[in-house]
Amino acid sequence: MPSTGWDRASFAASLAGLAITVYLSVQHYVAAIPLACSSSGMVNCERVLTSAYAAVLGLPVAVWGAAWFAGAAALSFLSAARAAASWPRYLTLGWAAVGAAVVLRLVYVELAVIGSICLWCTAVHVLVIGIFVIEVLAASGSGR
Repeated sequence: MPSTGWDRASFAASLAGLAITVYLSVQHYVAAIPLACSSSGMVNCERVLTSAYAAVLGLPVAVWGAAWFAGAAALSFLSAARAAASWPRYLTLGWAAVGAAVVLRLVYVELAVIGSICLWCTAVHVLVIGIFVIEVLAASGSGR
């Protein structure tokens, strides 16, 4: 487990995001697993997760998300292990910034293009933005 408070928070958020994205990935491939979310109205996970925007390079966005969260968890370990060096912290911050940029694009697609939101996706988006904020604070030295 990472040793600094920021790294522990980032690690915990990464594990939560990994759990959600693995669930959504498995649900995509195993039809017997029900999608626990509304399928009508503005909150419509089914519409979002089956849209043309739900896959990139033939893989569900959730699979890409799982890879991103696994990377974020690994980087939180690296940042904690190399606490004396600044480069792991900035690498982690860069990773989080890329995730935050992707989230902004995905939220735009959900709201402006698809016209529905997915609560699972929203939870993932909140976790990614949370990790980004944590990493900004950690890189700035806040709370040390």
